[in-house]
Amino acid sequence: MAAFPLMLPGTSRPPKLVVFDLDHTLIACDATILWTEFLYEKKIVTDPIWRQYDRDMVKSYAKGVLDIRDFCRKHAGAFRSIPEEKLHALAQEFAKKKIAPLIFPDGKKWAKNALQANIPACVLSASAAFIVKPIAKLFGLTDAMGIELAFKDGFCTGEIVGIPTFQEGKVERLSQRLDEAGIGFEDVLFFTDSRNDLPLAERAGYTVCVNPDAVLESAARKNGWKVAEWKLSLRTQMTAQVDAKGVPETQTVRS
Repeated sequence: MAAFPLMLPGTSRPPKLVVFDLDHTLIACDATILWTEFLYEKKIVTDPIWRQYDRDMVKSYAKGVLDIRDFCRKHAGAFRSIPEEKLHALAQEFAKKKIAPLIFPDGKKWAKNALQANIPACVLSASAAFIVKPIAKLFGLTDAMGIELAFKDGFCTGEIVGIPTFQEGKVERLSQRLDEAGIGFEDVLFFTDSRNDLPLAERAGYTVCVNPDAVLESAARKNGWKVAEWKLSLRTQMTAQVDAKGVPETQTVRS
């Protein structure tokens, strides 16, 4: 078993759980928005309204007024007619073809560090769980939490089941997991890029801020958190820009 390369501050012990945000933390994109583009590419949707919903979401998110339940209802309209089994198959394809090239090498390294040190690790994301789970497997992680959407008669309704893993909801969902495992928040190492994750960042034993937004970077300086700059290779960056087809406007979203 390999030693974990980071000890929790003020202690001589490694974390008991490593938690990774997904979008713009482990991967250089927003999975929800790229999923929308994937549906356009597959000719499953053609109406421009789905891109408009994404743009509206970005604006609300930036203002801190995003209604996550309302957005999920609207966003699910793009795939509401797809049977559940096919939807999961598409999510697998999406992860392998669209997300895999956008994995930050450092993200994969830290996931591997946890696995080699036999430390439990999970992905905790505000993207839909059916998208998050196959992406987590690209990192060798089988424990992944995202927003759980309801299915009725084999089709997604867009309604959220339980507590959404968004903002304070991430703390609540993780708290349930920690209670089951007998682990305290002080034993958690958290990786994130976004101010929307401040509720969890402030509860965790230590937070690593990956390419943080301005608000999170300010909090990092105040709290003594590590700020990390993770990049794709230059070749991958160039390829991603070509594939984006004008989507970068919405790819600034952080969750």
